[in-house]
Amino acid sequence: MIRSFSYAVYAGLLNFTARRPPDFEKLEPWAYLWETSTSAEFFRAYHRFAQGGEFLPSDPVAFRSLLEAYLLDKALYELRHELNNRPSWVRIPLYGILSLNL
Repeated sequence: MIRSFSYAVYAGLLNFTARRPPDFEKLEPWAYLWETSTSAEFFRAYHRFAQGGEFLPSDPVAFRSLLEAYLLDKALYELRHELNNRPSWVRIPLYGILSLNL
């Protein structure tokens, strides 16, 4: 779901700025803010609901590592998909990969 927020905001941003390229630099910080805020709130709600589940590591460092591994796996899958199907969207998964704290 977290990766879906990235797609939602950047697909809209890329579509809009295709007609107005100079606006990309002005709007991208707002897009990033929306993506990170939305992802953080989803994450908080999910974690609060699922807390104590056997499938979640109780150690915060282990949890963060697992989350980043899943996000990297998903973004790499998306990168391959976009390279094969929509090269103009390659930057969306690349942004996701570059945003991880690896």
